[in-house]
Amino acid sequence: MIDPSKIVWRPQPGPQTLLLSCPIEDVLFGGARGGGKTDALLGDWVAHAGRSNGHASGLIVRRTTPQLEHLIKRSKELYPQLGAVWMAGTKTWHWPCGSALKMRWMERDDDADHYQGHQYTWIAPDELGTWHNPDPIDKLRATLRSPHGVRCVMRATANPGGPGHQWIKERYILPAPPLTPFFDAERRVWRVFIPSRINDNRKLLDADPGYIDRLKASGPPWLVRAWLEGDWDASAGESFFPEASLLVDGAPPEWPSRCDQVFAVIDTALKDGIEHDGTAVVYFAKNRIAGIPLTILDWDVIQIEGVLLDAWLPSVNARLEHLALETKARHGNIGMWIEDKASGIVLLQQAARRRLQAYPIDGKLTMLGKEARALSVSGYVHSGRVKISRPAYEKVSSYKMQARNHFLSQICGFRLGAKVPHHMDLLDCFCYGVSISLGDSDGY
Repeated sequence: MIDPSKIVWRPQPGPQTLLLSCPIEDVLFGGARGGGKTDALLGDWVAHAGRSNGHASGLIVRRTTPQLEHLIKRSKELYPQLGAVWMAGTKTWHWPCGSALKMRWMERDDDADHYQGHQYTWIAPDELGTWHNPDPIDKLRATLRSPHGVRCVMRATANPGGPGHQWIKERYILPAPPLTPFFDAERRVWRVFIPSRINDNRKLLDADPGYIDRLKASGPPWLVRAWLEGDWDASAGESFFPEASLLVDGAPPEWPSRCDQVFAVIDTALKDGIEHDGTAVVYFAKNRIAGIPLTILDWDVIQIEGVLLDAWLPSVNARLEHLALETKARHGNIGMWIEDKASGIVLLQQAARRRLQAYPIDGKLTMLGKEARALSVSGYVHSGRVKISRPAYEKVSSYKMQARNHFLSQICGFRLGAKVPHHMDLLDCFCYGVSISLGDSDGY
């Protein structure tokens, strides 16, 4: 008989309770934000370990270290009261019965190769949609085995709208209705999708009544619908950054009369030639206190031979100096951020030689895909903190034999879940700039 006073957590009625008692080998849990995914995973591990007579071996993975920290923090609120001991050096929980749970991150797809030869009875990729394809997850699945006859399971969580949206939808959502087990003949595994929505997480709503309102202000209507209702079809054909989100009362604002600083972000071509990427630059003005937090002042995208980039770089700095004067930037031109790969590495070297202020873009941002970067800055754009100035809005240039506003074409033409053309250079600069200036949801 369990003493009720010793219970530190119990699953809420509904999806969490279903997960902890589910016999299906491969379960996708969630579908909506705020549905109690973190607690569900942590609770399911305890239930699994309790059925395994000390022979359970678990692994929770997140895509990045900052994302993993949230899980670790919550686990520290629950597990010590169950007698578990946290080993910070190995990021592992050890239970008195002998079971162990590792908590790891897997930033690159080939990081999954490090687990070859391991064996686990319980694996949980949290926020599955942060992985662009299923390959690293399938590699982890190959480590599910037990010499002690423990039933091996995989428990994944996900929301619609992430970089992995399409493959998750095809693997878990389309084959059968929610709560209906189905057999994946190709991979020889039984699967089921257990949906969990915000209304299933009464503890969160009672503790934070304003959560839903904040969520509604963080994205376009279709994305909010996906977050709140777990609608995997909400993104079909929708623009991720609608033009209206970059305007003020339906019109682009003028350049700020004053700002704190101006800076530029550069994304360089990998190859020369009209069929390949271009070299793009976007110029920003930042205001910390008054006015629009981040304004797009200008942009450019060109096809230029790699050997000519060195001569082009001073013109970017000169444009920044001019913009700093025009906007009366208090701290002036604070420099250029450049993607540090391919010809960008050469640009950084040339900037140093010319004593120009230039900085490499954080590798945690450059390693993300376009969809992941767009998602990470979406809250800032849709809450009205990023706007495009009238000169940048009205600008037209010729690129790849087309005369148009290529900035608006790329940013407003971006569709989540659709195949993204590789030459979205201005989109990359835009997302990098918002992340560098305002930060993003993952804390970069």
